Amino acid sequence: MRLIIVLIYLFYSCLLFADGVPSWSQLNSQQQQVLSAFSSNWDRLPVERRQHLLQKADNFSQMTAEQQQKMLQRFENLKNLPLDQQRKLREHYSDVNSFSADEKTEVHKRLAWFKNLPDEQKQAMRDRWRAMTPEEKQKMREKFRNMTPEERAAERERFMHSGQATLDESQSSSK
Repeated sequence: MRLIIVLIYLFYSCLLFADGVPSWSQLNSQQQQVLSAFSSNWDRLPVERRQHLLQKADNFSQMTAEQQQKMLQRFENLKNLPLDQQRKLREHYSDVNSFSADEKTEVHKRLAWFKNLPDEQKQAMRDRWRAMTPEEKQKMREKFRNMTPEERAAERERFMHSGQATLDESQSSSK
């Protein structure tokens, strides 16, 4: 009889821990602190999501204090966005995450280039992009995908300067 009870216990304990992801109570205090936003529903999250979050929590613990602060600020900004914008960002992140290593490198280069622009030029480019129709945006994306790096750089310059021209025109007409 005792053997049957032990076997039943082992069977059910294997089922409980078969996914390899600890329950909330099994997380260490550092993991619980980092993942505190998920404390109320951790055990109900899909296994893949918990694994992903656990990996991120462990990565977070290895960051410098400055990197952690930057990450927390981004998370706070995300939490304060409307739900539809949060959803769009998650979809965008998922899309970018599916890029090859070369594509990710190219995206990082583009972001670095954009960050180094003066604020007025950045805003002009944003305004120009927002003014485009979805079809024009898609056409632009496809055009960029099929270009060499040199052609992309030239096209970005054209786009930037045409946006700057729009900015200059709007400033002179408002005077």
